[in-house]
Amino acid sequence: MCGLVPPTHGQVNITTGSYFQGFGTTDITSWTNNVTFPGWYRSSGTFAGHENITSALPSNTGGFYTYECNGNNDQKIGSRASSSASNIRYGVVFRNQTGFPIRSIRVSYTGYQLSLAQNGGAPNTISFDLVTSNSVPSITASATGSVSALNFSPLMSSPSGGSSQLQSYPCTHSTAITACFALATPLAVNSYILLRWTDIDDTNNDHHMAIDDVQVDFDITGTGCSLLLPITLLGFDAVPEGDRVNLEWATAMEKDNARFVVYRGSTPFALAPIVQRPGAGDSYQVRRYYDEDLAPLPGLSYYRLQQVDHDGGSTWSDVVVVQRGASPDEPHPYPNPSSDGRYTLMSDPEEAVELEVFDGRGRRIRHYAGSGGGIGIDLSDQPAGVYLLRYTAGADRSHSVRLVKADGGM
Repeated sequence: MCGLVPPTHGQVNITTGSYFQGFGTTDITSWTNNVTFPGWYRSSGTFAGHENITSALPSNTGGFYTYECNGNNDQKIGSRASSSASNIRYGVVFRNQTGFPIRSIRVSYTGYQLSLAQNGGAPNTISFDLVTSNSVPSITASATGSVSALNFSPLMSSPSGGSSQLQSYPCTHSTAITACFALATPLAVNSYILLRWTDIDDTNNDHHMAIDDVQVDFDITGTGCSLLLPITLLGFDAVPEGDRVNLEWATAMEKDNARFVVYRGSTPFALAPIVQRPGAGDSYQVRRYYDEDLAPLPGLSYYRLQQVDHDGGSTWSDVVVVQRGASPDEPHPYPNPSSDGRYTLMSDPEEAVELEVFDGRGRRIRHYAGSGGGIGIDLSDQPAGVYLLRYTAGADRSHSVRLVKADGGM
């Protein structure tokens, strides 16, 4: 079964544009760095344990916590720094293996305030910073940059002093936090970056604070914190078929839209225009567009959609990857398409292999590293759609293939 098997390295390898980490539905009653969640670390000190936040007052003990609310099993990680001997730090380490420098990063997460303590009005902010390095950085390493827009400040504060918890908030106080930042020096291939949250022991008493649903998007195109299209884009795809590649996209709304341009290249870093179609100007209904690349590139290629306004301004879609001309030693999962989201991939049982499955947003949703043979891939809990399977064997063989889960699968 292809599942979430912890890798042997000390980081998450960035091979695609996005990463997502929720913290699951199983109570996290212990913590081991880079094992509980691959690439995730916490600083040394008290692991205060798992806290179920209900209407009862939560623990006054300071330390690193895992949380859920009212027994709903939606896990979060966080801290209460009161009486802490040192700062409480937690975060995730990435290694750039995209093949290109990473120039900017967008981080989104949900911050939860799970209690109101008698903190005398102190800010009690969870600060966000980062560490870049040529080797795996320590969770306590000196920061090389900070992003104040990604700090998580309390949603409620108590002006009174004292030593007791006043009130619990069982997931009723949360906020979505997001920001994009350019790196002062692009993150080179094979270099590392730690994204980190830090909770210091503030004056008086601290609240319970937690994070969940961490989304990280990496820019390898050089456009630097590019935004999504100003139109409402329902989807853009490039699908190989025989000696051509079918280009499809759809919009739900367009405003001052002059035209679309499809770009293509052998790398996502150097794309050239190949197709141009007029836009609808202003439209408030679903519109679908179809075109073809009649002279596609062999092997791996990259497509991207540009939208151009009447005044010349433009924005871009995400990059779509296409694989053509599969060689005999490339992976061939079956059945494909699958009606129930279950596939089998046969490989040499004597060879060490790594499988990664990415969804349409570029998030890695499955990972397997181990011996070959008949490997099962289970996407039965995922919606119907197209997924990307990356297959790596040895030091120099890496291939990608599309997995299609047909409508009707659970």
